[in-house]
Amino acid sequence: MRKFTLLFLVMFVTILTNSAFVSVPESLSTMPEAAAATNVAVTKKTSKGKLFMKILKNKFEKAAQKAKRAGDKSKIAAALLAFFLGGFGVHDFYLGNKRNGIIKLLGTILGIVLMVAGFAAAATATTTTGLAALPVLVIIGWLILLGVSIWAFVDFIRILTGSYEPVDGSYTD
Repeated sequence: MRKFTLLFLVMFVTILTNSAFVSVPESLSTMPEAAAATNVAVTKKTSKGKLFMKILKNKFEKAAQKAKRAGDKSKIAAALLAFFLGGFGVHDFYLGNKRNGIIKLLGTILGIVLMVAGFAAAATATTTTGLAALPVLVIIGWLILLGVSIWAFVDFIRILTGSYEPVDGSYTD
């Protein structure tokens, strides 16, 4: 949103400054000495306008570089992603840490698959007493999901304290 506002401001100022150079009264352009005076005045205004646009362009480029360095990452958005979707590593992908995001995503998928396979095995197998035994796969899957969840919660706390920052800079807010 900030980039759009700045771009709109630059376009608005450009239109205002350029419109002053284009409008020359008809009565001045018919007389040769008035035309020469008009060209001199336009040249002076053009150089001031170009200087103003160069300064404005420089400020816009600095703001764009600052936003690029910061990566336009919001601390609040990262914290919410870590809290609600942290088990899938969404906040890691958002902050640019793809390796940790892939590890969390694969860990969650592996944990879910192991738990489903364990429950499916428990449903088909019964003990001599008629009760289904809790297979080892369910316990392993649950432990993997628990580990990934704790890891995501620790990341949530680190985001709130500011010790877990985006890969390409810092937060914008």
